[in-house]
Amino acid sequence: MKPIKGDDSMITEEKVISGKYMTTRTINVEIKKALDENEKKLNIEVTKPFDSVAVGLCCDADITLDGSPGDFAGALNDGAKISIKGNVGRYVGNNMTSGEILVEGSADDGVGFGTYDGNIVIYGNAGNAVGQLNKGGTIIIDGNIGDLSGLYMLSGNIIVTGNAGKDTGDWMIGGSIYVGGSFETGTNAEVRELTLDDKLKLKKLFDHYSVDAEIDNFKKIENKEIRPFYG
Repeated sequence: MKPIKGDDSMITEEKVISGKYMTTRTINVEIKKALDENEKKLNIEVTKPFDSVAVGLCCDADITLDGSPGDFAGALNDGAKISIKGNVGRYVGNNMTSGEILVEGSADDGVGFGTYDGNIVIYGNAGNAVGQLNKGGTIIIDGNIGDLSGLYMLSGNIIVTGNAGKDTGDWMIGGSIYVGGSFETGTNAEVRELTLDDKLKLKKLFDHYSVDAEIDNFKKIENKEIRPFYG
């Protein structure tokens, strides 16, 4: 995984939870118990593709999922930093409201569906439906994505360093999509050149998350009309 800038000087110990003989429910119970005991750094050994692991976390803890979880990893996250050392299934970070989710590998469909806030970074490729119904989060895919990203998005940012598929930004109402490679726009999506503010925003994010991409190659996609359904 690329190095992430940050200050971990206050975190001195890591609690390890092995999922070898656990179900998703018992892993989540153990995570909650550790957080209730004021543990701030957890390493969860993901021994099989558990669905819905590390969901609904309302804390500022540093959680590592050491392996490749299944669907809905980190869903409803509200403040935790979740690092995933592997690939991840569908709907990672579904409806999260704050915090960070950083994925070493690739992701399946629905990254950041319905996200309200916070940052999701995938250091690989992602499937279809990235950032659909995004309401304010920032989603960075350091690779290629599939079709229908940003469908009905209301606010926030989707940033793709590689190629995007068909119907990018379809029926988008607000927010911005930035693509470094090729793409095909959908209904109510309009391609625009980057402003200085756009370039500064991308540079800040790329520096912070160690993303190596040429900003001048990016195009911005925004909505044509604020009320596209009433035209």
